[in-house]
Amino acid sequence: MAEVNKNPFEIRLETLKMAKEMLDKQYDMAVETTQKSMEMWKNAGKSQEQFLAEYVPKMYQPQEVVKTANEFYSFITEKK
Repeated sequence: MAEVNKNPFEIRLETLKMAKEMLDKQYDMAVETTQKSMEMWKNAGKSQEQFLAEYVPKMYQPQEVVKTANEFYSFITEKK
């Protein structure tokens, strides 16, 4: 398969996609862990409301996607 050169805009778009995918996976893993922990919390007879208030993961913000993408992009453009 022939290699296609990407322009800077396409590279930035790819880094944004990579960053979003990474943050999506981190969030999904945190939610899964939280669900398992909540079951144990519930089985221990503790308040679900308290658990939810303290331990439910927060969804990432768009600025975090951009920050992560910039970290990826700086790695790509770094000259060593």
